Amino acid sequence: MALERDQGLSEFNVPPEVVRPLLSSLRLVNGAADALFYDVGVLYRELSVDGDTVVSASPFNGHATRPAQQAIARHIVNLDALADPEGVILVIDAQRSPYVTRYDDVKDFLARETGKGAAAKRRKVKTVTLTGVGSSALGSAAFAWNVSSALDAPVAAIVPGYGLADILPQALGGWFGFGVEDFLRRASQQWMECMAPGLAASGRALAHSAPAVAGRAPTSGALPFLPGCPESDILHAILRKAPDIVRLYGHSKGVLAIENALRGLPGGRAETIAVTTFGCAIAEETGAVYEQILGCIDALGQVNSWGNFPEHWIGSWHTTNTLLPLPMPIETLTEETRARR
Repeated sequence: MALERDQGLSEFNVPPEVVRPLLSSLRLVNGAADALFYDVGVLYRELSVDGDTVVSASPFNGHATRPAQQAIARHIVNLDALADPEGVILVIDAQRSPYVTRYDDVKDFLARETGKGAAAKRRKVKTVTLTGVGSSALGSAAFAWNVSSALDAPVAAIVPGYGLADILPQALGGWFGFGVEDFLRRASQQWMECMAPGLAASGRALAHSAPAVAGRAPTSGALPFLPGCPESDILHAILRKAPDIVRLYGHSKGVLAIENALRGLPGGRAETIAVTTFGCAIAEETGAVYEQILGCIDALGQVNSWGNFPEHWIGSWHTTNTLLPLPMPIETLTEETRARR
């Protein structure tokens, strides 16, 4: 009987070669949105100064095998929306080459930060950034570049993958608050895990690589950590395993993921963290140090704040793209918040 049930459920599993293009299409949509909401022009310009080129597709058909091709490839920064729909962590260092280092496994990233040897000689990452509605690698890198430039330090940008459970929240725009989106995502994910385990795993490689942590009962009156949101799961695991991470910067929906990731941390961990938010204000419900910035004409951010108020109001709307009028200048604002602390 068990075999018959397994054979029946297996019929729901679509081959990965069919699912992957669907997940990749979400990257293309969000990659286009990144050009509106993030400082991608600055990223292109700054990398080109050192001879690096940002591309939106692989510069070669297949892998670069000849020495000449390999030499060229070292000057190519591939932030293609189709490169990896499973999600990655990008370590951005605006001051030192290599400016962009890619990790597709949370354990590899943690080994870099907590391990010893050659990898430990690099500048330690103390800052993590999370961007808005399902940003692609391009927008995540651009936001992290702004923060890295201001801090003169490397920054880890979490670029979550898109599982099939994310399609409905993405289609709705993702701007309905963490609670509503989380419910839709978790309900879809749980259904697929029961009916089609293969599909449920698609687009979740980075989240699945996060080390498991033991559950912890919240203190009296505290809200529990809610698993199921990839970017929140990844950040929560990193904060538990890497005590050197002490600064978090978020924009838009990324701020809501930070709010959840701070819940349920071991005693005293949240108190070591400084949180800076842009384009969304959250409840300051942990012992972290908060500095929240919201635009006076940012209707999107104000609605997504659900009645929470920032410490600072500025004359901007939701974009951080400094080539557009009335943006949130992330680099300048980060320098100002750093000076105040």
